[in-house]
Amino acid sequence: MVPYVRTPAQGAPDNMISRLVEDFVFRRAMRAHIGHSKGDLSHRKATFSDDAYDEWRDESLREQFETSFPEQSLAGKRVLDFGCGSGQLCSFVRKKGARSVIGSDLSKKQIDLALEREARERIGCQYFLETDPKRISLPDNSLDVILCFDVMEHVMDYREAMQEWMRVLAPGGSVLIWWSVWWHPYGHHLHTMIPLPWIHAFMSDASMLRVCARIYDTPHFQPRLWHFDENGQRKPNPYAGKQQFDDLNKLTIRGFDKTAAAAGFKTKRKDVNPFTGATFAGLKKALAHSPWPDFFCSCVVYELKKPA
Repeated sequence: MVPYVRTPAQGAPDNMISRLVEDFVFRRAMRAHIGHSKGDLSHRKATFSDDAYDEWRDESLREQFETSFPEQSLAGKRVLDFGCGSGQLCSFVRKKGARSVIGSDLSKKQIDLALEREARERIGCQYFLETDPKRISLPDNSLDVILCFDVMEHVMDYREAMQEWMRVLAPGGSVLIWWSVWWHPYGHHLHTMIPLPWIHAFMSDASMLRVCARIYDTPHFQPRLWHFDENGQRKPNPYAGKQQFDDLNKLTIRGFDKTAAAAGFKTKRKDVNPFTGATFAGLKKALAHSPWPDFFCSCVVYELKKPA
């Protein structure tokens, strides 16, 4: 049994009900961290090793593209990978025949890694660090395709971003999106800490972060890659005292559709993909196309078009 321990830095629940809910979620989550078989959801090997993470990310992004879009959608095109990370998708699409590939990101660390990748592979990708989250440092009408894979939920200034997509795309250009939405079972992005689905449907940000702070301070918790600084030292509790997420925009499918239309885009394609697996496949498909698709989809795939 894990004792109830709360440090002053973690704060306190708003009321008794919140405390009971947090205690329940904490104890359920700790089952994944103490003495039980470690599942891939909470203990994916890629989260403990830089090399394993790069390998997993390469494979994940490649699969996302290959199962969602045809290769000819890139042939001879000028491509921007919006939120490129360390360049995995850029390298892939360049090898698939894109005329030119540019990657942009707000993280200097990720751009440095992408530049290292290009120095090794020498396939002609370009990368730049974007300093203004509301602006893309490219000329008007200079791109044919924008990729936004596994990053849409982290675009905090998404209205401005879509307006910038419209500006830098040439007439007839496309935005290809693979997106895991906020109300996805693990849209809270805390599955390595709390491997429980839909907890964000009934818990506030502050409550979830308090539970994470408690888990982080237990002797059983194994820190992940992002819990260490550049010198390899474990960071002080990154969840303690936080009241809300600062890297998840909580954008819904309906909200996305409205924002894209307001920016002037036409939706050429929109696939709300159900959970995978043959078990209850029909029910999963029906739920993914219900009035509440966000809760029951594995991902959403879009192709937005700038009018010609």
